[in-house]
Amino acid sequence: MIRQNSSLKQVIPVALLAFSIWACSGKESQEQAGKYSELKFALDTVMIDPGEEILHIQDNLWVSDISKDSKYLFNYNRKDAVMEKIDLDKLILVEKIKFEKEGPDGLGNFISKFTVDAEEHFTVWSYGLSKVFDQNAKLVKDMKIEKILEGTFSTYDAQPLDFFKIPGDSNRLIGFYIKWDDKSYLIVDIDLKEENFSIIGLPELKRIQDFSTDLLYDGQWAGAMGTGAFSLANGKKILVSNNSFNEVYIYDSAEDSLYLKELEGQLLGIKKSYIPPKQVEVSSSQHWEVDKKQREDIYFGRILWDAKNQRYLRLSFKEKFGEEIFENRGYLAIGAEVFLSVFDKDFNLLAESAVPQLNKKPGRHFVKNGQIWIFENIDDEMAFLRLQILDR
Repeated sequence: MIRQNSSLKQVIPVALLAFSIWACSGKESQEQAGKYSELKFALDTVMIDPGEEILHIQDNLWVSDISKDSKYLFNYNRKDAVMEKIDLDKLILVEKIKFEKEGPDGLGNFISKFTVDAEEHFTVWSYGLSKVFDQNAKLVKDMKIEKILEGTFSTYDAQPLDFFKIPGDSNRLIGFYIKWDDKSYLIVDIDLKEENFSIIGLPELKRIQDFSTDLLYDGQWAGAMGTGAFSLANGKKILVSNNSFNEVYIYDSAEDSLYLKELEGQLLGIKKSYIPPKQVEVSSSQHWEVDKKQREDIYFGRILWDAKNQRYLRLSFKEKFGEEIFENRGYLAIGAEVFLSVFDKDFNLLAESAVPQLNKKPGRHFVKNGQIWIFENIDDEMAFLRLQILDR
């Protein structure tokens, strides 16, 4: 049975012009503007000591997550089914947790992603897979989400991009999905105990397809490039943003409410500017030209929560290219212009600044103790750039 979401409330989006708000929203906002209007940064680099082991960095930490207290980084090696536990305070590898691919504790040959909950259990998923494991790689629970959604999504109709547990309700799980037939994004609110769910559409995300290009191989669809969407949980709120528009969807699971907030800023504008062709053949060189132009345009990055300072942070960037093109690789980036946006807990823009200390597209990154930690491969070793906002 599908729960109806009749209580879902749509709120008209409101455009925010940050500096206008600072000028007219009272003494507190003026003080915030004074604190953040001219950002200064400090940047340092730390290396992770693996001991006698070799850390898995070939995937650039694509399948990784940090613990809720930001003390540990968990990095999954899909090839060897090994979870690396790294102490971010001591900057050392603590252990490697070996998973089984088959059997009662098996997680299969491939996972899309995982998250770490407050009990440091791993929620792992992919097509047809949704399980919870402890830190001994033992199965805690098979959530069988594909069975709950059966009849609405078949196994390969929609891909789960993220799952979030709701604080105070162990039976409630929020999924963020992409539906492949129309490339739409959905929030799926799941009751694991009652085995029912409600689907919350995100209609404004349809607009990002204006900036997407389908790749064709001999006339057949072979993929797409140019757009993407991201999700984040903060308490009982699920936030969904994208790389094409300066905006964020906010789903309040406690109130069953959804609204869209526009995040206009002086430096980045409200959306991408380059409109690419709808499709290109990968056998031609045209797709490399399109790829270059897309990446030279603004890329609104993933929104992160800075718990220490009770604010949201976002790194965005525009890549830079030379004229040389490489076979099967296209144009190689020679640098990037990177920007940091700082928002308060209600997504009012406090500041937006170029970050001169960063000169290339940021790697996988997260917030720890108010700093943005950015993954860096240094001589095939795991390292992090730590970006700190300095008080004036």
